[in-house]
Amino acid sequence: MLEDELKLCFDMVMFSNRSLLLGTVALTILWTSTALGAVQAAIKIDQISSSSYGVWTLISADGSARTSTDPGVDKKGYSMSLTDFGPLTLSVVSPPGMSAKITVYRGDAVVSSKEQQQVSVTLYPNDNYRFLVSYSYTRLGMLGVTSDPSGIRFRAHGPATKTYTAKTPYTFKNLPAGQYTLSFSVPKNCIQPPPRNIVIEPEKRNTISQTFACNVVPQNVTTVTPSTHKSNRQLQQEVEEREKKPIGQRK
Repeated sequence: MLEDELKLCFDMVMFSNRSLLLGTVALTILWTSTALGAVQAAIKIDQISSSSYGVWTLISADGSARTSTDPGVDKKGYSMSLTDFGPLTLSVVSPPGMSAKITVYRGDAVVSSKEQQQVSVTLYPNDNYRFLVSYSYTRLGMLGVTSDPSGIRFRAHGPATKTYTAKTPYTFKNLPAGQYTLSFSVPKNCIQPPPRNIVIEPEKRNTISQTFACNVVPQNVTTVTPSTHKSNRQLQQEVEEREKKPIGQRK
């Protein structure tokens, strides 16, 4: 009987100590969370390009979306902290004529690196991800430009910020695919044509020719014939010259 009573007392002491220990752990976790703030994950997105940058969109587990076109976002490089853990998807829209290679880092380790427009990861608390998006020209085509008459200078504005200039006839090689607008200089005695548009298709030779209308008098222009009438001053001078001549030579 005495042995059972002692065992009961021991169990009660152990239960009390266990409750005290759990309560202490709970208070410690609560204090740590309050002191340090909510657990977060670090995200960094960098873009590398020789000319123009694409547009990226990051979709979190809660469905919210962030893009490189949002106010205050630097399209070259942007860092953020996330608290919505779970699936995380990055998608990119490449500039015309370019392809994207996405390299994913988790800490210092490379998770994946390949040409793609979209990549997904699973985000956990205290994660550190970096997405490096590299753009390069891969969709290239050719453009041949001729004119009548030839030897005319022109400019071609493409999908990127670069402007190409040359003199007809000319063939551009390895142009990024996309739409181009061509503006021609006007030769003498010719009418200025409007700008021309052409879409460069990759891995093809695209051509455009410009014929000028020359030596044409516009319909709204009236040709003026110089007047043959003499002014009073001219008539007076002729009379004076006539009076100076002998009578037999006057006409």
